[in-house]
Amino acid sequence: MLFVTEMPKEAKKKIFYTALILFTSKGFKHTSVLDIVEQARISKTTFYQHFSSKENLMEQLFAELFAEMVEEVRLEINKEERTAYKAYVGIRRYIEICFTDMKVANLMLIESVGVSKEVEQVRSEAHRSFAQLMLQTVQGLLPKTVSETELRIVSQAMIGAINEVIVQNYYKVRENPLNIDELARLLNRIVIGAFVHLANE
Repeated sequence: MLFVTEMPKEAKKKIFYTALILFTSKGFKHTSVLDIVEQARISKTTFYQHFSSKENLMEQLFAELFAEMVEEVRLEINKEERTAYKAYVGIRRYIEICFTDMKVANLMLIESVGVSKEVEQVRSEAHRSFAQLMLQTVQGLLPKTVSETELRIVSQAMIGAINEVIVQNYYKVRENPLNIDELARLLNRIVIGAFVHLANE
């Protein structure tokens, strides 16, 4: 769903595509199931064959989008041969997707917040998977003296920091476009610096 630009043909993907547009233009709270089925040109029966509620739709849509984002980041990391640059290219790809298609950043970091306990669980799991990927990326650069728990917590904190930077700049980016390379370099320095500081304690 990340790079889909026109209405898909398959019913579930139609609903995903329509929900992404409506949730990020009208807002989750102001979008009804009726709005979604009318714009997707499907029946309510079809909607409820795939989703138990609007909240369940958000849950599944978030999981789908974030899984695609993490895969995009993983592909970028795997393409980079220089170990020291892997975290940078991963962070850069994540930021690039968020600021290239603002709907994605809006849904994942703004509209999905506080929807339901189930959506929060999906958000937490998604952020954990991203943190785990970034941890695997930098682990080879770190000494073995740092515990797994410390590494995991720092990586989770770093993902939180990256997402917060995206949220803080979300509304400003339309007026003042960000230099994605500079932002990724800065965030990469913060990430690596946090791990190195942990290792030197």
